[in-house]
Amino acid sequence: MWHIVGDDVINAVQEFFRTGLLLKELNATILTLVPKVPNPSKMMDFRLISCCNTLYKIIANRIKPCLPGIISPSQSAFVAGRRIGDNILLVQELMRNYHKDDGMPKLALKVDLMKAFDMVDWGFLLDTLAAF
Repeated sequence: MWHIVGDDVINAVQEFFRTGLLLKELNATILTLVPKVPNPSKMMDFRLISCCNTLYKIIANRIKPCLPGIISPSQSAFVAGRRIGDNILLVQELMRNYHKDDGMPKLALKVDLMKAFDMVDWGFLLDTLAAF
């Protein structure tokens, strides 16, 4: 089989790493319920299987070892072994004593993550941070 598709697979993976673009079809996942028992009658009688595109899996496995050097230690969502709740607890801890006047200037900033990078005026944000 590899002798038939091998060159195309290699070219597609190399094209992704060259351009950084991934066809949306490669990122599609099919969810399938597979019965665990002969005559399933309840949802718990099924196992959910995610069927990903082979090229997607190859690219994901090639990128995976590089991620710890790219992803900030403070990012907790969508990273294996981390929970978004950890950052919520951290913010609560930081805000607990925020109102106390200890002589240090403080700034609390909440950024809406919905298209955050498209909406942030980076010049304003950097000027504001530089003022502190």
